[in-house]
Formats: sequence, structure tokens, C-alpha cells
Amino acid sequence: MIQFRKRPLESVSIAKHLKKKRPIDRNMPPKVEAYIPESKLYTELCEFEKNLDSAIMRKRLDIQEALGKPTKIRRTLRIFLSNTAADQTHGMDEDNNFELNTENPPSWTFKVQGRLLDPLIPTKKAQPVQKLTSFFKSIIVELDRDPDQFPEGNITEWHKQASSGDGDGIEIKRKGDVDVNARVILVPDYNPQKYKVSPGLSELITLKLATKPIIIMEVWNYIKQHKLQDDQDKRVIKSDEKLEKLFGKEQIYFSELTDLIHLQLSPPDPIVLEYTIKVDKQFHQASKAYDIDVELDSVVRQKMMNVVASTQSQKEVMVLDDKIVQCVQSINNSKTKRDFLLQFSQNPVEFINKWITSQASDLEMILGETKVNLEDVRQTDFYKQAWVKEAVFHYLTSKTQLRMQELLATHKHA
Repeated sequence: MIQFRKRPLESVSIAKHLKKKRPIDRNMPPKVEAYIPESKLYTELCEFEKNLDSAIMRKRLDIQEALGKPTKIRRTLRIFLSNTAADQTHGMDEDNNFELNTENPPSWTFKVQGRLLDPLIPTKKAQPVQKLTSFFKSIIVELDRDPDQFPEGNITEWHKQASSGDGDGIEIKRKGDVDVNARVILVPDYNPQKYKVSPGLSELITLKLATKPIIIMEVWNYIKQHKLQDDQDKRVIKSDEKLEKLFGKEQIYFSELTDLIHLQLSPPDPIVLEYTIKVDKQFHQASKAYDIDVELDSVVRQKMMNVVASTQSQKEVMVLDDKIVQCVQSINNSKTKRDFLLQFSQNPVEFINKWITSQASDLEMILGETKVNLEDVRQTDFYKQAWVKEAVFHYLTSKTQLRMQELLATHKHA
């Protein structure tokens, strides 16, 4: 009896075929070293590349771990306050008289400038260079003047913006011919953000200004040192006299500790500088400068961030990988063609018969469900199989029964 064979659907077969033939393999075909001795060097390079990729990945992980630990460099920022005066008509020193100019009204320009001092210990390493405005969120200048006489306003504000660049200072120009008291308010820009600790909490952890993670860690260290965790339930903290006075609770759950600490924090105090703008000289500078301790990211850290964020080298590697895959695929195709022609040259008849059979099988796979292999039916060996006699017997039996039914039906009608 003829057997029915279920073939996979056309879409599934084609998908598997395409997936199998996708040119992503970078391995050389087997036995290719016999034809291309240099291919052994390629195999060694592939192995070396795997080791190199592994080493690079470990280094990238080390860099990412190092970036998670802030490394800051402490430097000193020196701030200078000064002003210039122009077109003043009176009150000037004899040695610094201005040229009289009746066309322009008297005016002055107030300047807030700053620069980083060189480190105490000289080093050959490159030092980070940041400008004054990069250290502050905002700079506010308040002038002590009569608002009715000077309607342009006595408060000038500068706020940092992501799109604006940094500068070495700010300048404010106003009209006037009298001395003016100025108040400069500098709001520091800490990265990461720092908070001012309340007096009660500062007494507990001996910190006045710090980041929130450090403050929480110090409170937790205090709890562990004084063994304030409950023996039965580690989530409960039994307050001692200082904690109860600070948080107002006899016992604290660990989940609410962060919120309680946050209530004890406030934004850091701004830096306030006083200065008197004088117009009796063409240039006047404060008798003293102001030094502020600042923290900078190290140059090494910035380089590490650039390495992690850089994608240009990865793109170049991907382009080279694609070229390697194409070359290997070309070698594979050439190897396949060579094997094909070599087998054909050795036994053309047998090779063509096998090739036709293979092509017929592939055709059936594409067409879907079929009964038998059409190429096999053309061969005499197909009819010499054991099941042929049984199939012929059943076929003749069915024909005989059909003929008997036709005769019986004709007899009844007669």
C-alpha cells in the first residue's frame, strides 16, 4: 500500500532553511586547511580575539564598579570682588581723574570673578579645569539702593542652565555716581547633592554637611554600635535617649528610618559675601579674597566615563566583523562549489542521479504535502520493494469487489 508522508508547511520549511543559511558563522569550513594553509592563522586569531574580548569585558566591569564609588579631588576656589567706574563727575581721586564726558551718564560695573588655585603639591598629571559658574546653582546680587530712584531693580539673579556654558565670573553694569553696598549670595552646586544636617542629628553622627547615603550609613552605624536592634525582630530599632529625643519615638521600624532622617535634612546654606561698590576710583577691588573648598571629579574618572560611554570603537568592530563574516561565507561557498565539482568529476552519472533525487525532495518540501517522491517512482527499484506485492493484491481485490457490485446491480434491474 502506498504510504502518505506529511511534509512541513512551506513557510516553516523556508524559515528553517533561511535560518540555517544565515551568514553569521565566522568559523572556517572543515578540512579547509588542506587547501588553504594560512587558515590556521585565522583560527589562532579567533582564539586570541575571544581572550581579548574577555579581558576587555572584565576591564569595563571594573571601570563601571569604580565609577560607582565617587572619587573627588579637593581644591580651593578663590573669589575676587571688584568694580570699575566710568563717566563719574565728582568724588574722584586727583591721581585717577576720569576724562569728563557729558554725553554718557555716570555708571559702574560690578564683577564677581574666581579661579581654582594650583594644588599645594605640584604634579605632572593633568589637573581638572573648571570655571567659577560650574560650582554654583545660582548667583544672586542684591544692591542697597532706593528703588524709587533706580527703577531697573536692585536684585540680579543668575541660574545655571544645562544649555549654557560656564564662565569665569559675572558682571553687572548699572547707572550711578554714589557708593553702593552689595550683597552676593552664592548657592553651591554639589554633585552628588549634599544636605545640611539638623543640630540634633549632627550631634549624633558628627556631620554637618553630607550626602544622604552617607548620613543614613552613619545613623545605621550608630544603631549597630549601640546594639539598638531588637533581638527577636531585626526590623525594629529600640530608641535610646538620643534617638527618642531626635525622632520622638520609642521604637522605629527600619522601613521608616529613611523618612525620619529626611525630616532632619535641609538644603545647604548659601555663601554670602558683602562688598561696597565705590565710584571714587576707576578701579576698586576688595581688600581680601574669599577661599572656598570645592570638590572636583578627577581627570581619570572623566576618562573612564568617556571609555564606558564611547560607542565609536564598537561600531568599527561591528563593521570589521561583518567583513569577516562575508569573507568566511565566500570561502564556504567556494568550498561547496569545489566539493560539488569534485564529486561530479569522479562519477558523473551517480552524482547527477543523487543530485536530482535531492532536488526532487527539496521541491516536495516547498510544495507541502505529497504522496511519494516523484523521482523514486521513475526508478525500477521502487517497484521491487516488499510492500509492492501486498499493494497489488489489495488493489486487485478492490477492483474485483467493485466489479461484482456492478454485476449484482445490473441483475436486479433486469
